[in-house]
Amino acid sequence: MKYLSFITMLFLFVFSFASFGQSLELQAEYDTNVLVQEYETPIMLTLNIVDAEPGLYNLYTLADISLKPQEMFTIFENGTYEKEFTILPMNSLDVEGLYSFTYILHQRSTGEKFNEQFTVNHASIADIFEVYSEEVGLESESITIYLENLEDVTLEGVTVEFSSLLFETFGETFDIGPHEKRAVSIPADREALKKTKAGVYIIDSVFSTPSGEVSLKGNLYLGEKKGLTNFEDSSGFLIKTTTITKTNVGNVVEEARIVIKKNFFSRLFTTFNMEPVQTDRNGFIIEYVWLKEKLNTTESLIVQAKTNYILPFFIIIFGVLFFVGLKRFNETKIEVMKSVVPVKTKSGVFALRITLELNSKKAVENVTLIDKVPAIVKIYNKFGTVKPDKIDPSSRRLHWHIGDLEAGEARSFSYVVYSKVGIVGKFSLPSATAVFEKDGQIHEVESNKVFFMNEQVSG
Repeated sequence: MKYLSFITMLFLFVFSFASFGQSLELQAEYDTNVLVQEYETPIMLTLNIVDAEPGLYNLYTLADISLKPQEMFTIFENGTYEKEFTILPMNSLDVEGLYSFTYILHQRSTGEKFNEQFTVNHASIADIFEVYSEEVGLESESITIYLENLEDVTLEGVTVEFSSLLFETFGETFDIGPHEKRAVSIPADREALKKTKAGVYIIDSVFSTPSGEVSLKGNLYLGEKKGLTNFEDSSGFLIKTTTITKTNVGNVVEEARIVIKKNFFSRLFTTFNMEPVQTDRNGFIIEYVWLKEKLNTTESLIVQAKTNYILPFFIIIFGVLFFVGLKRFNETKIEVMKSVVPVKTKSGVFALRITLELNSKKAVENVTLIDKVPAIVKIYNKFGTVKPDKIDPSSRRLHWHIGDLEAGEARSFSYVVYSKVGIVGKFSLPSATAVFEKDGQIHEVESNKVFFMNEQVSG
């Protein structure tokens, strides 16, 4: 009997313990867990209390979260009880992004407490939205801006102003659903489009919210279009003026090249508004070349050639000078040609390679080649195949003592100059001089003058 009574009591104890150990279950239902920092839009939480016993309850949290209603409520019968709550951040909540907190269901009659966790995404407007554009063409009349909602949240009455280099400030107010993408068409600034290079530009977006203004930046893509127009205008008879204009009508940097051909006679009476970068001679035809390697959008290269035939006297004079010059050219015993090319350096300093070509048309004696270096540059201590015999630091002159040359013999000499100070614009170099003897007389011949155009272009 004692043994049976013990078994019975043990069974009742286990049964009662098992019954006591059965606890209710909290099941949360919600449309979104996003709390927008700048808007007082709550999370609507539907709480299902499963296996609830009748009694008095209340729901609360110790976190920096407002959980309402805070009043106690009564469950009258066993089963599942459903109740709605609202979740809002308190002013003291300084966490951005995901934030997990514990809420507690307190059964007042028994004192039991049931805990569950809930995670909110405490996000700013700047994190919720993404702003970008379609690729904009040079001829576009309008620009389409996209505002994409990256989160599972609905926002009503969103007011935003867009501004950019390529359009005027444009405002819009709208509602936007979860993961929705809104397209906003904005009239393009046609003049700004014409002047702007292809590339990526900033879209400034300013949101007006109950908590103040929030800024967000996006990308605007301006597509590439190449275009180079050529316009030629000629006027006058005795004084003939020809103007050639090449304009970059695209939005990428272009290379512009203008060529003007003159015969050997007319070129004597022709002047240009700017010096050519290259002059080529093909028989009696002279080809003048102007080159601008980086012609920016809307920028033009304009070359004007003016040929004056008014005074026949001057024509005769120039004709005489031409034949005299031609005769002297044929009698030239030595010809010196000077050229210059840029040199790329690892440090990025300005450097040029200067080449001197010496051609002997007739046999000459005791030839010395002399070149002068401008004060703004320095001579690099490495030379071509032939090192100067003398470098005069005071006069900045280089001397090559060549000796005798046979008819038809040619020599080439080169050296490099550099400057650690950036040089922008036209850099001129003086003529080189060849001194030699012929038939017991001392002669001097000068080379051509050269210059180098160095341009600094902003990106």
